[in-house]
Amino acid sequence: MTSKPPSTPQLESRAEKKVITAHKEALKGTAATIIYTMGPKGGVGKSLTGRLIVDVIAAQRDVRIAQIDRAPTLPQLYPDKTITIEAPGAEDMRSDLLASMRVFEPLEEMVQSIAKSETIGVIDVGAGQNQRAFLNFVARARFDRFLVDQGIRPIVLVLMTADPSAISQSANLMEELQLVHPDAEIVPVFNLRDGGFKFLAGTPAHKIYNDKIVPLLKDRRRVTLPAIAAGAWPLFESAGMTFTEAVMADEATLIAKLGMSRLMVTALQGYVSEFVSVVWPRLGAIAGFSVGAFDAGR
Repeated sequence: MTSKPPSTPQLESRAEKKVITAHKEALKGTAATIIYTMGPKGGVGKSLTGRLIVDVIAAQRDVRIAQIDRAPTLPQLYPDKTITIEAPGAEDMRSDLLASMRVFEPLEEMVQSIAKSETIGVIDVGAGQNQRAFLNFVARARFDRFLVDQGIRPIVLVLMTADPSAISQSANLMEELQLVHPDAEIVPVFNLRDGGFKFLAGTPAHKIYNDKIVPLLKDRRRVTLPAIAAGAWPLFESAGMTFTEAVMADEATLIAKLGMSRLMVTALQGYVSEFVSVVWPRLGAIAGFSVGAFDAGR
């Protein structure tokens, strides 16, 4: 009996490109939506998830992006689609009661544009003071009701890693979002970069997860973000490439962009293709798109 030959990154990459093509077709005809990426602190994968979902949407639908942070990544990758909002500092907010309202006026204008065109918006909310100012704006500007009145569906992706401190802070963020943004669908995103969310009984991580996260998961969709091969993505990121560009580029382009041999760039492209072939259908399903028989919930 002849055994089935093992798959190779190159062959898998061809199959994954078919998934991307199918995904483009599935993006048509979806109502106006705003998707936030939020996390309790830097380094939990928030901006990475933002870039992934922007590329999922931008394949066929118009996407508008708001970067609530000073990070340059999204404005550099998508200069014609991104507005940047720098949240006021704590001192500014104390001295000017309307400071956190004033800086977010461009976001409200973006929302109105999205509502008229049934575009999809992605809002990457930075951690720390950026997040605090944004949540203050959402509460005081009645942003939740404003989105509902505009006919826009809000979805918040809350990132967490398998770190006790990050887990606890993510739970606190979800609870606060429930209060200030009650009409938003809150979707926990489990980033497996630092390992899985299975903890030894009796450990602090186990207690925090069971006491704070498990109750928040009831009747809620969630996404698992698998770990990408270590060192595979930073090279593409340093070259200023989007995920779509990294997966779809030919060998000559990658050799020129990365400054590496054909063998090396082919292997790296295979790792990134394997990653996005899992992640894009999951994130797409959260946004309302469906691709093949991929598991969109876990």
